[in-house]
Amino acid sequence: MSDQDKEVKFKEFFEKARKGVLKYLNESGGSLPMDKLHDYSLKTYLIQHQKFSQLMETSIDMNLIKHDEVTGAFTITEQGKEFIK
Repeated sequence: MSDQDKEVKFKEFFEKARKGVLKYLNESGGSLPMDKLHDYSLKTYLIQHQKFSQLMETSIDMNLIKHDEVTGAFTITEQGKEFIK
């Protein structure tokens, strides 16, 4: 498998994981602390620290979730709910 093929496969997996984490967030009432989402992503998709941060940061950039700096909770947005449909 070429490096380009590996990169494409990883991007596909990463987007599947993003959708799965957002579905979990939505099914859990729409808001969860970071540690709960991190545990879920690790156990379900084997996404660890750096990639988890990347997943969450890009999801914020895409306006799929919001992060409350005070509580540390992530909340799914309306756009995020549309994304997981």
